[in-house]
Amino acid sequence: MILIVIAKFLILISLCETMTMKQIKNTGKMMRKSCQPKNNVDDEKINPINDGVFIEENEVKCYIACIMKMANTMKNGKLNFEAAMKQADLLLPDEMKEPTKEAIVACRKVADSYKDVCDASFHVTKCIYNHNPSVFFFP
Repeated sequence: MILIVIAKFLILISLCETMTMKQIKNTGKMMRKSCQPKNNVDDEKINPINDGVFIEENEVKCYIACIMKMANTMKNGKLNFEAAMKQADLLLPDEMKEPTKEAIVACRKVADSYKDVCDASFHVTKCIYNHNPSVFFFP
């Protein structure tokens, strides 16, 4: 399953075509199906993320890290800034590109304060949400 998600994601990047929100959500569902069981986290703890409710439990933090690693936006415990910016440009609908990139820039150094990849991913994601909740989506 994970290979299918990664392959689809890489194909979309290579084709340089933006995704619709429906496509983004469908890709997110596949990523969730891979990361959720690995981290033994219930829907009730990860569904609220899209509403800005970040439950500070290790399972939630590591679920976020799993999604970010799968999307190649987290590497070696740090935000993969270049990849995140490139993906925003290539994949997001036009109305989401600039606000998302602004949030990524604003949160670029947040991960530097954390040694654990789960903590770093959690706080980067929370920062991005807080910077602009209107364009935030997390599977």
